[in-house]
Amino acid sequence: MQKNPGKMITMLAGLQQRVSVIQKEIAAEIFEGRASNGLVILRVTGKGEFLSVFIDPSLLSEDADTIGALVIAAGNQAHQSKEAFSKAKLATISSGLLPLGMKVSDFG
Repeated sequence: MQKNPGKMITMLAGLQQRVSVIQKEIAAEIFEGRASNGLVILRVTGKGEFLSVFIDPSLLSEDADTIGALVIAAGNQAHQSKEAFSKAKLATISSGLLPLGMKVSDFG
């Protein structure tokens, strides 16, 4: 049991503030996914908003299903990059700071 609840509340408030700062940093980042050796490039923000899709003109002779699959692959790669970046950023503040059983995701 915590002997000083005021200290715990202060610590959690500080942690929540740091999580908020990191969430803003993640939202401001731009992540890129590539497919077929860069013939398709998709850029997305940390908020998950798509910024651009580049399709190399040499692919335009391909069928729509192939191009669509490459766009999806590039989008998935961008998403995975965003998730890995987010997890690494949040891990920097969570190690050793949270009480047993709590996760950073519990703060929003």
